[in-house]
Amino acid sequence: MKRGALLLVVVLAVGAASYALTRLLWPVPAPSEDQMVWLKREFALSPVQATAIEKLQYDYIPVCSDHCARIVEARERLATKPGDPQVRAKIRQLEKACSDATLLHVREIAALMDADQGRRFLELVEPKISRHGHEGPFDLK
Repeated sequence: MKRGALLLVVVLAVGAASYALTRLLWPVPAPSEDQMVWLKREFALSPVQATAIEKLQYDYIPVCSDHCARIVEARERLATKPGDPQVRAKIRQLEKACSDATLLHVREIAALMDADQGRRFLELVEPKISRHGHEGPFDLK
């Protein structure tokens, strides 16, 4: 019985130490920030800038939703006709239109920021647009 108790104590001590080290070395990530909260914090937006950018974001939702819906529809068509070059070309056209519109949108956002912050914003966000997979709405963060 003494061996069992000793083994239990050792197992509990190792488990507690492992848990403590894990929490110390890999802290719990912060909860995901809303895009506007991130923009306000990261780019030191004034209340006026934040309100104007929030309106741009809100106004862009239907544009983005339309692009997503068209791309999804074209991809569904491609799933039924995998080798159809016209459908593939249509998808490329829709993805380019989405990327172009999103690029214009983020440049409008940058124009509402202080010049240095706007440049920094574009340096962070523009490269993401070319890598966007069009599986859903573009995330500014």
